[in-house]
Formats: sequence, structure tokens, C-alpha cells
Amino acid sequence: MDEHARVAITGIGCISAYGIGHAALIDALGNRRSAVRPITAFDTSRCRSHRAATLEDFDPTAFIPPLKLRRVDAVGRLALVCMRLLVEDASLAFDGRGRDDLGMALGTMTAGMDSTAEYLENLTAHGPTGAPAVLFSNTVANAAASLCAIEYGLRGPNVTFNQREASSLAAVAFAAGLIRDRRVTAMISGGADRLEPHFFEIQDRFGPFSRDDVSRPFDLQRNGFVLGEGAVILLLENLEAAAARDARVYGELLGIGAASSRAELNRWPADSSGTVRAMQMAIDDAALSPKDVDAVFASANGARALDALEAAAIRTVFGPQRVPVASLKGAIGESGAAGAMTLAAALLSMADTAVPATVGFAAPDPDCDVDVSADARAAAGRTFLVNTVGSGGTNYALVVRAAGG
Repeated sequence: MDEHARVAITGIGCISAYGIGHAALIDALGNRRSAVRPITAFDTSRCRSHRAATLEDFDPTAFIPPLKLRRVDAVGRLALVCMRLLVEDASLAFDGRGRDDLGMALGTMTAGMDSTAEYLENLTAHGPTGAPAVLFSNTVANAAASLCAIEYGLRGPNVTFNQREASSLAAVAFAAGLIRDRRVTAMISGGADRLEPHFFEIQDRFGPFSRDDVSRPFDLQRNGFVLGEGAVILLLENLEAAAARDARVYGELLGIGAASSRAELNRWPADSSGTVRAMQMAIDDAALSPKDVDAVFASANGARALDALEAAAIRTVFGPQRVPVASLKGAIGESGAAGAMTLAAALLSMADTAVPATVGFAAPDPDCDVDVSADARAAAGRTFLVNTVGSGGTNYALVVRAAGG
């Protein structure tokens, strides 16, 4: 028996600002389309920013009965529908008796916020009798993952990660670790976020958003990021178990790296050392060297400090090697689910040895001296690294090899 089990990715459920399903995501990115548009779901007149990568025409009742949705908040609805898509994509079968060997790890920044805001508003305005009791169970961030487990009888570990922008990749790393240790056969993992008005307004006051509502990763003129929303949930599975059920394999997770950095509250890390450690750990864990990595999918989102920091980390790890670098956040926005969405898009594009364009990038910045391009490019192979850096100092990196196209 191997020292640890190998981890395959055998299913993708995706709801993005481009539509339902991962085909819509990869088609839009292949055509260099940005999903950033004016926010219409709530009033932004008091804000400086007015655009985000928002969902359009998302109707959960097309997948879940309306009576069941009455007890589910916005992020929970996203997660439940995404679970339905994942089950179909991965050809998972449930016999109604539940699964002890299948758990869930979900990353989110905003789960519970809609219900908490509504509950507190009613409590303040009308007192205890005016606060709807049906909302209370959704005021906790782990409600979405718990609802998915109840719906499908998942009796394995159930964990929610709320680590800002790093949330979903942190969840995937945790889930993969459980499979490697043979504690479970499979884990469902990823991220889900919806734009909540209070959250958006508070973030807007901190001032991290792009002044002209355009995210330009690694670009000379970058001045901040835009938020996004959506959900991506992946099925991570023991490779032996996946082979036994003849599952389609999108790729294999080879290495995991995690590190913390010194950072002020709501700020990006003070230096690149934590990001460097996470990347190096992931490559070492995969028993590879930097020259074996064919592309880096970056966490850069258009924030001046973050992009320069990550570029410095990439130069430190890869040295003179000009590894192709891409960031998808100029197209899909920033969220707790962005890391998982980037991982899914990377799996699909790298299966065809293609590195997507970095939407928003136009003018190179000497402080971000990495091999980034506004155009899609061919990669030398199918092994890639995905980075995520969270404000507050969380760093995760995964090394993954996509299956052949």
C-alpha cells in the first residue's frame, strides 16, 4: 500500500456569472469574456463601486422545489444546486441509506450573511416575536454544507472554511488530506458565495475595490479588485475507488502547500515569504521540481500590493524559468469561491494544454515581472499550480495534473 492514497478529481459542479455548468465557464474564458457587469440585485448608490461578476438568471426552483427553498438562504441555494450538478456530472449514485465514507468541506466568505442581516433587522424593528424563527438555522456559516449533507445523506466529515479569499482552496486542501490519509473514500469540496448588500457596502468602505470597476491582474494600471459570486463544487476521490467504479477523471491532485504570513487586519501579507513557502511545499509534496510545472494559476486580482507580492513569490520559486502565469479574477471577480473556480477552469483548460488569457491585463508592470499574457497560450504539459492568498495572511497552493484531452 502506498504511503498515502492518490487523489483524483472526478466531478465538477459549477454555477458562474457565465451561467449554469462548467462548459459555460470554460467557453467564456476561452473567448476572453469578462463577467463583470453592473449590480442590479441591490442599490449601490451609496457606494463608490457599482459593478461585480454577478449571477444572471439563476433560478434555483428549476432544480429544487420552492417549498424546500423557503428554509434555505442564498448561499445554501447555490450550494444545493451545485451539488445537483456535481452528482450528475460525476455519475454518483445514492441509495437513500446515506454514505459514511463521503463528506463535505466547503469554503465561503458570505454564507449565513443574508439570514443574519434579515434576522437582526426584524429583531431590531419588531422585537423577538418579529424575528422569523425559520431564518435562525441559516445564520451560521456552516448551514450550506450541512444542508447539502442532509439532502444527500453524507455522514463523513462536514467542515466549513471561512478564510476570506482563500476559503475554497483551503477546503479542497483539507478534503484532499482526508482522502490521502484514507479516512474517507471521497470528499465533496469547493466554494460558494453570493453578494450580500451589507457585506458589499462594508467592503466598499474599506476601499479595496477598483476605482473604475475593472480588475487588471498584474497590470501597470491596476487599482483594486472587483467582487464576484458563484459556486464550484468538486468531487475528490481515492484514485483506486474512482478506477473501481470506472469514473471519469479530470485530473489528479499531486501536492498541497499551506503557510501563514504576517498581515494587518484586512490587508494583504506584508511580504511574499508565506506565499513562497506554500508554493514550494506543494511542489515538494508532489515530488516535483519547479521545472516540472507547466503553468501557474495565480491569486492576483488587481490589488497593487497582492499582485506585486505574488509576482515576487513566483520569481523566487521558479527563478529564471519563465513559467506561464494566468489569473482569472479579472473575469470572474474575487470571492471565497474564486480559488475553486480557478481550479476547475485550470483542469478543463490544461486538459488541452491551454493557458487562458488574463482578462484585464494590458500593460506590463516592472513590479510584476512574470510571464502573463492578455492572450491564451499553449502550455508545454498538463501539470499546473494554483495559488490563493487571503487578506489576513492565509496562503494555499495546490499542484495538479490534468487528464489528457
